[in-house]
Amino acid sequence: MASCGVAVEMAARVTVRVDIIKGWSIPGVRLETADFIMSIGSARPMEDAARMAYRDLVRWLVADYGFEEAEAYFLCTQAGRVRLGNMVDPKYTLGASMLKAYLG
Repeated sequence: MASCGVAVEMAARVTVRVDIIKGWSIPGVRLETADFIMSIGSARPMEDAARMAYRDLVRWLVADYGFEEAEAYFLCTQAGRVRLGNMVDPKYTLGASMLKAYLG
């Protein structure tokens, strides 16, 4: 069975907290919750979106969590999760995530 591509929009009140760190930049979209860190990749084909998301997740693990690049890559291979966020034109969007329990 295929997904029909219908979205669910709704009215909502949300609270967003933004921290501005001067002189700091990130290469793309990153999300963090109490339990996960996640990098987002958007591209066509879908494999490129996954590659972008995982590449940034590996770099994040190296820069902020002290992993060696190979260790971060191996961890993402074994414990990383991927979630499909968008699969309609023009690009696919995927999130590559890691449980914070593996980071400390």
